[in-house]
Order: sequence, then C-alpha cells, then structure tokens
Amino acid sequence: MMMARYFSVLLMVLPVVAQELPSAPHGCMEGSCYPATGNLLIGRAINLTATSTCGLEGPEQYCIVSHLQDLNKCFKCDSQKPYDAYHHDNSHRVENVIYQRDGRGELTWWQSVNGEENVSIRLNLEAEFHFTHLIMKFKTFRPAAMIIERSSDFGHTWKPYRYFAYNCTKTFRRIPAHLLRFIDEVICEERYSDIEPSTEGEVIYKVLDPAIHVKDPYSLDIQDLLRITNLRINFTKLHTLGDNLLDRRPDVLQKYYYALYELVVRGSCFCYGHASECTPVPGVTSRDPGMIHGRCVCKHNTVGLNCERCRDFYHDAPWRPAETDNAHTCRECNCNGHSNQCHFDMAVYLATGNISGGVCDNCLHNTMGRKCETCKHFYYQDPTKDIRDPAACIPCDCDPVGSVEGGVCDSYTDLDLGMIGGQCRCKQNVKGQRCDYCKEGHYGLSLDNPLGCHPCNCDPRGITMIGAPCDQISGDCSCKRYVTGRYCNQCLPEHWGLSNDLAGCRPCDCDFGGATNNKCRMDNGQCDCRPHLIGRQCSEVQPAFFCASLDYNKYEAEEAIGRSPDDPTLPGNPRPQAETDCVQHLNNQLRRNRRHHRRHIAQQQRAALRRIRQLQQTPSVSTVHRERQPGQMVTWTGPGFARVKDGAGLEFTISNIPYAMEYDIMIRYEPESTEDWAALVSITSLDLPTSLRCGNMLPTEQMYTVTMSHHRRFVEMPRPFCFEPNNQYVVSIRFQRHAVSHRHLTAFTLIDSLVLIPKYDELPGFQGDDVQDERRRQEMELYMCLDSFMTLPMPALAELCTTLICSISAIMYNGALGHQCDPVTGQCPCRHGATGRQCSGCQPGQWGFPNCRQCQCNGHAESCDPETGACYECRDYTAGQLCERCVNGFYGNPILGSGEHCRPCPCPGHPDSGHSNGASCHTDYASNQILCQCGNGYAGPRCNRCAPGYYGVPEQPGGMCRPCQCNRNIDPQDPESCDPQTGQCLRCLYNTDGHSCSECKPGYYGNALAQDCRRCTCVTAGTIDGYCTDGVCHCDKRTGQCPCKPNIIGHNCDNCAPNHWNFGSDAGCEPCECAQPNSLSTHCNRFSGQCHCQPGFGGRQCTECEAFHWGDPRVRCEECNCHPLGSEMAQCDRVTGACVCKKEASGSRCEECARGFTGIFPKCIPCHPCFQLWDDAVCQINRDLTHIKDVIAMILEKGVVPGVSDSRIRQLEKKLAQIHDLIRNGDREGIYNLISQAIDDLRAEIALTDGRLMGVSRELNVTADLDNALKRNLTALEKELKDLNNTLHRLQRELKNYHTAGLAEQLENIRKYYQISLNSEQRCNASVYGPQSPVEQSEDTRKRTEALLKGRKDSFMRTVTANKKSLSELEEKTREIDRKLTNLNNRVCGGHGNASANSSCPDSPCGGAGCRDSDGVLKCGGKGCKGTVGASLKALDNAEDVHKNLTATSEELQTIAKKLRDIATLTQTVKTQAKDTLDKAQGKKELFENSNKMLKDFIQKIRDFLNEEGADPESIKKVAQQVLAISLPVNRTVILNIIEQIKANIANLTNVEGVFKHTSEQLAKIKDLLKRAQDAKAQAERVSDNINKTKEALETSQNAITKAEKKITTALENLKNAQNITNTLDNKLLNLDSNLMDVMMRLANLSHGVDLLKNKTEQNREMAKDAKAQSDNATQEAAGLQEELVNAENLYKELKEKVDSVGGTGEGNISQKAIDMKKEAEELLKKATTGMETLRKLERKFNKNEQKMQQQRDELADLEKNVTEVREYIRVKVMSYNNCQ
Repeated sequence: MMMARYFSVLLMVLPVVAQELPSAPHGCMEGSCYPATGNLLIGRAINLTATSTCGLEGPEQYCIVSHLQDLNKCFKCDSQKPYDAYHHDNSHRVENVIYQRDGRGELTWWQSVNGEENVSIRLNLEAEFHFTHLIMKFKTFRPAAMIIERSSDFGHTWKPYRYFAYNCTKTFRRIPAHLLRFIDEVICEERYSDIEPSTEGEVIYKVLDPAIHVKDPYSLDIQDLLRITNLRINFTKLHTLGDNLLDRRPDVLQKYYYALYELVVRGSCFCYGHASECTPVPGVTSRDPGMIHGRCVCKHNTVGLNCERCRDFYHDAPWRPAETDNAHTCRECNCNGHSNQCHFDMAVYLATGNISGGVCDNCLHNTMGRKCETCKHFYYQDPTKDIRDPAACIPCDCDPVGSVEGGVCDSYTDLDLGMIGGQCRCKQNVKGQRCDYCKEGHYGLSLDNPLGCHPCNCDPRGITMIGAPCDQISGDCSCKRYVTGRYCNQCLPEHWGLSNDLAGCRPCDCDFGGATNNKCRMDNGQCDCRPHLIGRQCSEVQPAFFCASLDYNKYEAEEAIGRSPDDPTLPGNPRPQAETDCVQHLNNQLRRNRRHHRRHIAQQQRAALRRIRQLQQTPSVSTVHRERQPGQMVTWTGPGFARVKDGAGLEFTISNIPYAMEYDIMIRYEPESTEDWAALVSITSLDLPTSLRCGNMLPTEQMYTVTMSHHRRFVEMPRPFCFEPNNQYVVSIRFQRHAVSHRHLTAFTLIDSLVLIPKYDELPGFQGDDVQDERRRQEMELYMCLDSFMTLPMPALAELCTTLICSISAIMYNGALGHQCDPVTGQCPCRHGATGRQCSGCQPGQWGFPNCRQCQCNGHAESCDPETGACYECRDYTAGQLCERCVNGFYGNPILGSGEHCRPCPCPGHPDSGHSNGASCHTDYASNQILCQCGNGYAGPRCNRCAPGYYGVPEQPGGMCRPCQCNRNIDPQDPESCDPQTGQCLRCLYNTDGHSCSECKPGYYGNALAQDCRRCTCVTAGTIDGYCTDGVCHCDKRTGQCPCKPNIIGHNCDNCAPNHWNFGSDAGCEPCECAQPNSLSTHCNRFSGQCHCQPGFGGRQCTECEAFHWGDPRVRCEECNCHPLGSEMAQCDRVTGACVCKKEASGSRCEECARGFTGIFPKCIPCHPCFQLWDDAVCQINRDLTHIKDVIAMILEKGVVPGVSDSRIRQLEKKLAQIHDLIRNGDREGIYNLISQAIDDLRAEIALTDGRLMGVSRELNVTADLDNALKRNLTALEKELKDLNNTLHRLQRELKNYHTAGLAEQLENIRKYYQISLNSEQRCNASVYGPQSPVEQSEDTRKRTEALLKGRKDSFMRTVTANKKSLSELEEKTREIDRKLTNLNNRVCGGHGNASANSSCPDSPCGGAGCRDSDGVLKCGGKGCKGTVGASLKALDNAEDVHKNLTATSEELQTIAKKLRDIATLTQTVKTQAKDTLDKAQGKKELFENSNKMLKDFIQKIRDFLNEEGADPESIKKVAQQVLAISLPVNRTVILNIIEQIKANIANLTNVEGVFKHTSEQLAKIKDLLKRAQDAKAQAERVSDNINKTKEALETSQNAITKAEKKITTALENLKNAQNITNTLDNKLLNLDSNLMDVMMRLANLSHGVDLLKNKTEQNREMAKDAKAQSDNATQEAAGLQEELVNAENLYKELKEKVDSVGGTGEGNISQKAIDMKKEAEELLKKATTGMETLRKLERKFNKNEQKMQQQRDELADLEKNVTEVREYIRVKVMSYNNCQ
C-alpha cells in the first residue's frame, strides 16, 4: 500500500521534472550538436495568450459535470488578477498551464468562458525553435475538435500540423482521416477527441511520428517542419451531453467549457546542428530555471540567432546544417593577407569542384582576384617579393595613352604565356618601353584610338622624299610645291594632274573668257566651260556656234525709225529752211520774163520750180538698197543705207544689251557730197539702271555732238555710255550739215548703222594689274584688234586677236552664239519667205517658220499667226483655224469657192431672238434638213423639248429646261428617270428613294447624296423582331446601326455585350456571371456561356471543380478517380464525388462489386435469385432507420417534434393540469417545484434574449474591429507599395550611375564642373561689378527712390491741403448738423439742447440731446415743454397694458417654440443615427471593393514586372521578397463573415422607413402648431402697431444723431471683414497645400475624399439657399418697416396737432406719460437694434457661406486637376519603368 502511494507520487513528480529540466545537450565534436530540449513555455508566460478566459471581466460561475451529484457542483471563476494560492486561487488564466500544481501542490488550470467553442491558445516565441512534441492534459472533456497550427515567420502565415476531431468526416470534411503515410502529411486524428475520460484526458502530438521512417532528418523539408516561431492551438468544438441542444440557458452552458491542467510544448533552440547550448535573446529578461533560451551559442564558425550563416571571413564553403557525421564547418577564406572580408559564390564553388567558393572582398595592397592572389590593373608583382607581402604589387610605368587598357602592364611573369612582370602592352601602332611613341609612318598618339596612332596615309606622288612622311603630332604630310591637303593628295587650286613630277601638279591655264573660272578637275585638267565652248581650256567653239565680234551689237539705219526735222523727239532745234526765198525769187523772175517775153528762160524757171516742189514732197528718211555685186568692195552692212535729209534724223531702239558695261558708240555712214555733216545724238534709258555697273552712273540721259567728216566713213562719240541688260534705250540722232545756218532741200547723207563697241578693258581678264591682264591689254593694242572693226570692209584679224575677241564674246554672252552665219557680219542666209539677220521669222502674210508659206483664210481674214497659221479676226460669222466653218449659232459652208454663206440656226428661234436652245446646227444633205446641236438639257431636231434628266417647257418662248433635282441618283440617259414636266424623280438608282432621291430606301443606310446607300447588314438573331421582315431588316438610315435585342451590341447586332452569352435567344444575351476569382476573366463563350476558368475550377460559371474532379472549389477539389471498368463515365458527382457506376459495380469509385453481385472486381457475377428477397427486406429496414435518424436529427436541430403543432400551448395546458392536480392533491412541495421550474424557464428565456442582444452587440464590435484592422492593413500595404517604389527608384539610380561610370566620363565631369566654377565666378563678379550687377542696381534703385520721394513731395503737400479743405467742409457739415439737431430738439424735447461743459443745459429747461440733470440722467422734455416726448408719454401709458399682454403671449410662443425645437432635434437624431448606420455599411462595402481592386492592381503590376524581359534576377528577387513580406489582412472566410454581419446590420435597419414616416407625421403636427403660433403672433403684432410706430419715430430722431458714427462703424467693419477674408484665404492656402500633400501621399483614398467633398459642397449649397431665403425674408421685413415708418410720421403729425389743441391743460400728467413712453420707446429701440443686428449677422453669414461655397468649388477643381496630373505622372513613370528608361 505504501509502495503504491510512493509510486503514484513519483508519477506525479516525473511530468513536472520533465517539463522543468531540459534534456542534456549533445556535445559538438566531429558532427552535429544540439542544445538541450525542454518545455518552451517555461519563462514565457507573458508570450502565452488565450482568446477566451473565464472571469477576466468579473466573477463567473461554472459547474463541473462530475460534481452534479455533489452539493458544491458550481464554483466561481475570477481571473481579474493572476493566480495566487492563498488569495486568488480561483483565477484560471492561461499561464496556469505551465505548471500543473502550485506551491502547495494544488492543481491549477486554465479555463475558458462557458459555452464558447471557438477558442485558441497561442505561444509567441522570440526566435526560431525546434518543436518536437506537444502534451496537453485537460481538466474537462477533451475538445470534440481542435487544430494545431504553426508559423515560422512570426505569425504572418500559418500552416496546420494536425486536425483532431471526434468525427473527422463530419467536422473536417476535406481533411483525410486515414493513418499517417508521409511525415509531413496533414491528417485528422480521432483518438484524442473521445468524450471519455471526462477529466485528465491527454492529447499528445509528435512532429516526427516514430512510425514513419525519415531518410534525411537534415533535409530542408524536415527542418522546415520542425522550425516554428509561433504555435497556435484552436479549439473549435465542445463535447456536451446533448442538453444544450434543447435548453440554451446559461446554467446549462455553465458546465461546458475548455479547461486545461497542463500544456507542455517540447522543443529546443533551433541552431541547425551548430550549437550545443543557447543563451537569452537580447531583450528577453526572463531567467526562469529550466527555460529554453533562443540565442544559439554557435560553433563550427557560424553566427546568427539560429546559427543560420557563416561568420565573417569564413565563407570558403557554403553554409549548411550540420549532420551527424559531417559538421559542415564554415571554412576560413584565403586572401593572402590582403583582406579580412569575403563572401561565398556558388558559381565559383561549383567551378572548383565543390572545393572552394570563397571570394575575397575589398582586397588591399593593390591586389585583386578571388583570393587577392594577383595584382590589380595598373600594378604588377615585384619579382623579388612574395604575393603575401604588402608591398608585392608596384605600379606600372606605362603611358596610358599608348598602352592597351589605359596603361595596364603584365601583372606577373609567365614566359610560357609571353608575360613579363611590368611589361607594357603597346597598342598596334605604338612603340617604346612606355608605349609613348608612334611607329614610323604614324602620328597622333591618342587615348581614344584603339590602335594608338593613326597611319599617315600620305600620297607618295605628292610628298617630298626627304625626312618622315608626316609630322608625328599633327599628321600633316610634307607636300610638293603645287600639292596641298593633309595627305598631300590634292593639287593646289587652279592646278591639276597629281604625278611624280618635281612640282607635283600642272597649272590649269583655263581660258579667261571661255571658262567660268581658272579651276579645273584634278584628274584631267578639264576647265568649267561656258555654254557651247569646248576643249580642256574652254578655248574652242562648238560646231554650229560662233563668237561675237566687237561690232556685233550694230543696229542698221534702214531698220531705225525715221524722224522729220520738225519732230520734237530729235535732239536739238531744227534749222530754218532755205527754199522759201528761192521759190519767191523764181516766181519774181518768171513774172519779169513773161513781161519781157523771154519764153525759154521762163520754161527753165518753171522746171526748177517744179523740181523744188518735188524736193519739198520727198520724205525726210528713205531706204537705199544696195545689191552686192561680185568683185565689188562692200562698204556697208545690212541691205543698204538710210538716206537722211538735212535736219532729219533716226531713232534707234536698243533692248538686247548682253553685258552691263560702258560701250563706245560709233556711227557708220557714207557722204553724198564733200560737205561735212554734224550728228546730234541723244541716248535715253526707259528705266532707271539697276545693275551694279550702271546703277551709280549719272546722268541716265546723254547728249553728244560729233562732226561727220566727208573723207571718213565712221565717227565715234567723244565718251562711252553705260548700257545694261533688261533695259531699253532710245538713241535719237539729228543729222544736219556742218557749219551752215539753213537746211537745204537737196542735201542728203547715207547712214549705214549704229555700232556699240564694248570697252573690253572693263572685263575680267583685262581690268586687273597682274601680269596676265597687262599682257592681254598690250596684245589688243599691239595687234590693233579694236581698229580692225572701225572701217569696212574689215581687214583680216590676227590669230591672237581672234582668240582674245572670242574670250571677250564668251564673257559678254556667257558662251558662244548659235547659227551658221557670216563670221564678220553675223548675217544668216535666209530661205524664201524668211527674214531677219538670224532668219528668225517669216515675212508679213506668211507663217510656218522655217517653212514659210502664205496664210489660207478662205477670203475671210488678211493675216494669220506666224507660228500656227491660225487666221486673225475671221469675218462673215466664220471661225476656225482657216475661217473654214461658221460660228456657233450659224450654218453653211464658208470655204472659198463653195458659193455659200453662214446663216443663223433656227433652234427653234434665231440666236438673237431670245428663244434659241441650240449651240449650233448643220445641214443634213441626205434629208435636206437643218439639224440643231442642242445645248445641255435640250433635245429634238430643233431643240424644242427637254433631254432625259431635265424638265420644263422649252417649246414656249422664255421656257427653259432645268436639271431634275435627283441628287445625281438617276440615269440621265433614261427618258423615264424623272417627269419631263414637273421634274419629280421616278427611277431612283443606287438604292435611294424619295421625291428627289435624297434618302436611302428602306433596308438601306448611308449618305444618299454621295451614292453611298448600303444594305442594312443586321443579324436577324440579334435584331429586335419587329425590325426584320422577310429577311430584310431596317436600321438607322444615317449610321446603319441595327436595333439590337437586350445585351446585344455591335453595328450589326452580331455580338453579345461584354460578359454576356446565349446569342440568338429571343430575350437577347444573358449575363455570364463568371465566379470571381475562380475564372480568368469575366468573359465567357457567347454561344455556350462557358467561362474561362482558373486551373482547378470548372462548370459553366467556374463555380464547380474542374472536369473529372468534385468538391467545393472554395475549399478543396479532389479527383474523381472513377474506375474506367466500373463507371459509366469519367465524371463523378460534382458535389458528393460519387461515380456513376455500372450495374455490376459499386463504391465511391465504382471499384467494387455491387450489392447482388459476387466475385473479385472487375469480374463480378450476379448472386443467387434468393438474395434479392433478403436484400429487399434489409433495404426496407435501412430506409426506416434512416428516416428515424433524420427525424431525431431534426428534433435535435430544431427542438420541434414533427407533426406536433402548438407545442407551447400544449405544454402550458399540461403544466396547468399538473397545477390543478397538485392543488387538488394538496402537494405543496410539487407546486413549489413547478413554480420554480416556471421561473427558471422565464429566466432562461430572458437570458436567451439578453444573450442574443449581447451577441448582436459583439458582432457590431467585431465588425468595427475588423474595419479598423482592414484600415491598418491597407495603410501597411500602401506603405509597403511606397517602399517598393522607392526601391525601384534607388535601383534605377544605381543602374544609371553604373552606366555613366568611367574614366572618360569622370574627366568630362571634371571639365564640366571646372567650367561651371568659372561661370559661377563670372556671375559672382557680375553680381558685384558692372551696370547689371545687383549692387549697381540697388544703388540705381536708391537713387530712383529718392527722386520719387522728391517728386511725390509736392503731391503729398497737395494731399495735405486737400485734407485740410475736407476737414473744413466737415466742420461746416457739423455746424449744419448742429442746427438741424437744435431744430430736432425743439420738435422732440421742446428745447434747443445747448449743453454746457458739464452737460447741464442751463438755458434749456426742457433739455435736449446731450443734456443731463443734476443726477447725470439724460434730460428731454418735461413740464411746460413741447415736442414729441411730451405727446408720447400719454401714448406710452396707454400701451403699457398692451405690453403686458404681449409679454404673456411672447412667453407662450417661446414655450411652443421650445417644444418644436425639441421635436425637431429628436427627429434629426433618429434620422442621423439611421443615416450613419447606412453610411457605415456603404463605406465598408466600398472599402472592401476598393481594397480588392487595389490588391488586384498591385498583383497585376507584380506580374507585369516579373514578365518584363529587362527584369534582372536581383530585381525579381527583391520584388519577390517584398511581396512575400506583405501581410494579408484576413482570409476569405473572415471576409465572408464580415459581409454577412454587414448584411445582418442592414437588415436590422428595415424599420428606418417607419421611423421616417412617424417623424413626418410629427412634423406635420408641428407645422400646424407653428402656423397657429404665427397667427397668434400676427394678432399680437397688430396690437403693438402703435408702439412700433412710436419707436420708429424715435429711430428717425436717432438716425440724424448717429449718422457720422455709423460711417465710422461701417469703415471699421469693412476693415475687419477684409482682415477676416485675408486670414481665411491664408488658412485656405495652408489647407490647400496640406490637401495637395495628402493627395500625393494617399492617392488610393482620393476618390472617396472627393465624393465626401462633393457631398459637403452640396450641403453648403443647401445651407446657402437657406441663408439666402432668410436674407430675403429679412429684406421683406425691412421693407415693411419702411412702410410703417411712413405711417408713424403721419401719426406723429396728427399727435402733434392734438397736443397743440390740448394746450397747457394737464401738462404734468402728460409729461409723466411722455417720460414713461420715452422709456418704453427706448426699450423698443433697443429691441429693434438687436433685430437689425441679427439681420446683419444673417447677411454676413449668407455672404460667408457664398464665399465658402465658391472656395470649396475652387478647391474641388484644383483637387480634380491635381488628381489628373498625379495620375498622368504615375502613368508616365509606370511606362518609363516598364521600358527601363
């Protein structure tokens, strides 16, 4: 017996020792080592929490099932304070489970709240731990269902370890309930969930089940399975005895709760096998004995809280968890003493055959490499020192410009590789030990040149053979004398033919006239020739062309215009004629000879007189033709001469000047006598000269006088004249005998031509001072080249003259001239009919140059076009090229010899009759009729009817044919296309219709005016039935849009609207209703309605599992796995998973033989026929049992027996019968028990109702908490998204910095910054010195300010003077007011009111304004005083009673108003509460939708980023880490619960309409009471009219007194309002800045904020409307007051007359009444003043509301603008990020 007791004590102690003492640690030797294992709860009471603990809010009662028979079956739980064995032993907090017993050995436990099923216990660890197993010992029943979960990321995500349930299939349907098959499989276990035992039942869970063999305990999967940071035990279902299903009273639930004696979480510090002991984590102060700490004391060169990484400089091998026979010790890196930092590189490790993976970081001493084993660039290893020596690497001495890689030398010596330490590697074209010289034939050592130096590339033909071919710095080659260019590959200008000659090139020697310049091609020396000049030097004339001679510009006298002596156009004045005296003398002699009968002399004299008269009639200028005879010397040019009479002249017109220059003018002539003649020459230009040569020459008109000697044949003008092209000159010459006084009739001279000789010394090639120009001038004089052209015939020219003159011609005429002609005169030999020096035209009356022939005009014209032969000005109504036809409107044959003429056409009238419709006509000789050629729109032989497409009455005079207005939609050739009389369109084409074919016909649409009517292409299945008949559908005639059925879109009604299907049905398309997020999108197949499902989902709407699967897709889908031999189809039931079996098969997968069959599947054989009889009987029994089971389940579930009605009434009747029986039997104890039971039932009903109410309240609280949690989660998501964006920005900047790195860029930056520094220095100097500097500008500003002050001084003095004048005017106005005030005092008080210094008014006994009595009281009126006050006293006395009545009425009105306000407040409160609840629900709905949208957008952005081609692995890794770090707020189940709670809350608000209706009824009653009160008030106001009139009379008196004060007050108020407006603007600006920052930072919430702002604006608008209405009412009241003021003035006059009539009778009584009336009037004045102030406040409030509303409109506009800008900015940034810009 004693041994049994000791044994039981030992059993009780062992668990305590086991949980308090950790297991012994394994030592760290050759393999892995592990810290001690113990209870992880010890020392972590603060980290252990429970979601439900009894008595936390106050003492709670609970009962024990096993004590139901005891007296003390129920106890108190008070957990408000921690457990104390002596003072608080009824505290059952969760920390009680750490130790099973207290210091006294008493059992302690944790206990949950009664009846609460969903309870969890959670352990939060400060680091990662190994979790091995769990032990729980319960005080009550073990849970009917629970889940053990773990988290390895400190509670962010959770994974289940194991499910426990009394009935796994029913409780956790989707969790397999079979035995454990895999070590990490999640199953449901039933052995620890039985209802027995009722106390001290245990639950044991081991992470690694000993029954499952683990191949590799160090694998990542196993380590992940053991590693935890949090552990959670979820109790989901209580074990009950069933009574709670029938009775939900609290005392029934008091015995159902979770109670736990002991909880052991066995584990150890998680160190990956690299530590044998652990120490406390920093920040953990608990040091309880037996506590398992979380910071590993790492071995094997590892560090970290869990030894999860290698220590610094121990990265030569990868970190791995330690194994039993391999510690995987972190190896030290080998950096040859040049670094104490390294990292592990897996690629290096694999490349070395898993030997070494350490890579040294930050190598010192100019070393580099994975082990700092080589010298870095620009350094090499000293051959005398070891690589581990700090001074082993010395700098290279290489010129960075000429060596490769910027001066890198061989870092070490390796003869096999051709490497010598320190040896410079020169670029290809560089030499020297330091690579600092260019090789021979190279130049320009450059850093940017990959070859170092550029080849000289000198042309060997052009360089000298002495020295280097080119300069090594500049690269310029050494060229020969006439060679140039950087590479000596070009000839000097004006040279050609690069060769090996001594000079290198030869001169061009281009002809100075034949070539445009002296430059030629370098390859063949060809000069740039002018037109029609050839040869290398352009000195030869092209065949069929010639060079112009120096006298080429000659103008024949016979072609000039002859002028008579009296013609004013000739220069000079004509001399008088000498023949007058001669004729008179002959007549006198003839008369004398007749008297003396001297007949023979008279005959001679008559002959002389006839001769003289003939000479008088001879023309002044005539042409003398000379024929060229063989052998005869030709001394003229052209056809001959012009014979000019004495005093007459010639006029030459010159318009063909080839070159602007000076010309010598020469006249060629031949005298008829030995007399000398004189020529007066005038040259005039029609236009002002514009050329550079002649533009500055004055005058433009020149006069010459020369003597024409009889022994010479030419004469030159004494000086040249400047002629220019594109100008016309007139040369007028008067010829007369020299040195005579009269003209002689018989004196004539012959003029050959006028010649212009160019002044060649002005031309290029002659005008210069160089040797060539001087030589050419000398040759022209030496060889008399110019003199040869003075006389005719011209002598032979020297060959040199010919060359020079050809060059001059080429310059003047820009090349050679055409045509074969006389080389001297230039005259071409003309054909018959041609004329001109160049034979360039036909003679008059001929045409067709060069084959000139007579004009043929059939006798109807005299001349024709010289080029085409078309006759000019055909007569006789003829026309045509040869006048061979009649003009339009006439007919006949006008050809010469036909005998016919042109006669007018009768179509039907003549052309001039106004009734002619034909353009022309002709004679039909076959029918001998005249056929008209009708005009447009007319037809018929005589054009007397309209053509097809036209209408009218052309047969009548004045009748016209007009086009049918059919908009070009008829066939104009069809006679029946339109009515010929009315013009109505009859046959519309192109599918048009209408009176004018202006619209499309039915079934067509488009633009009929553009012949663009197309058939309506409506799809009949998608078009409304009434619009389609017989296969033809009607559509919009303009757009062609077909009328579609509901939810059908498209121009032709051929598509379902987005997210719709079932095209072709009578009702249109149906919504897809694709379940989200089960489907890929909201679209579906428009014919089948099949949605595009996510993997794992199926069904038309993706609400089911995918094909050949079953289950609830929201929870889990399982594969059907129907046996192909036993099932009818592969698809099983989508809900139950049952396969459709064949007749002989059964089972969930049709893999067993069916009932009634025997054998081994699939070979199933039917049973004996007797089996069917027994099977039917058994099946019937099973059906009956199933029915009974369902009835029992329904009773348990609903508490109602089926088929029994009015159960409550029957129970009451039964209890009443029991009471009758008890009373009859006198059983008092039974009556007492029955009453007690009834009371308990009532209490239970009350408690149940109260519990439901509390449940609703808790649900609302939970909803609010969830709402806050969602807000916090959204804020965290927004912050994480912002961090992600910042990370992207930082990575972009780093990438940009990386790309922009480099020596050249750094050098460029240094130069740029140096330039910026210089610019800054210049700006700094400019800011101090110079006219534009701020200092100088400040000085200038100061001076201008002083000048302004000086200038404004006079203005200021004038202002002071004006102010003084204004003050004087104000004083005058004050005196005027004083006079008016005196008069007013007499009218009101009866005295003048002249107050003294002490306001006593000694000379005014009646007082007045400002007068006071001895007591200091204002004095106005009194005994013996006249005025309004005295008259008002009586009225005030009479009004006193009325005032009392008004006061009582006012109090009643105030009471009613207060009641109205209370009712309105109550109504508003109810309305506000209901509205707030609805707003909250709507807000939560919008919040969830917005959160879902933001989350989708965020996921899409992550997907887009991961799909980008330019996304590098590092960026993807960082993004993935950020995404994994995001904490999702809740799961789908919690969200669905929240939505259900919101729906329930909204459902509870169904009585809102009733409340509103009740409130409306109350408001109607209130309005009725208010109307009654207003009527009463109006009645009272009518009574008080007299008082108001008296009051306003006093107000009129006061207005004059306070007029000035009001002006000052108004000014102050305006100033104050301006200040308030300024402050308001400042505040609004600050608020706007704040709003802008808030918009930028919280863009996701902006839309909601804008909606609120719009609502607020709408409310303000309503408030403004109310205020405006109040202001309008106040204005109306003010208008009414004005009218009452007028009435008061009239009553005042009447009152004054009555007072005057009374006289002095009863003056004392009247004075007293006047005083009382005055007081009453003052009180009324005060009330009126208060009312006016209230009115002004309302007006100010209205104005402020208007301003506030406008400001909010502006703010809303600004916010919308900012939103648009921010959205565009984000879009641009997203696009730039996507494009890696």
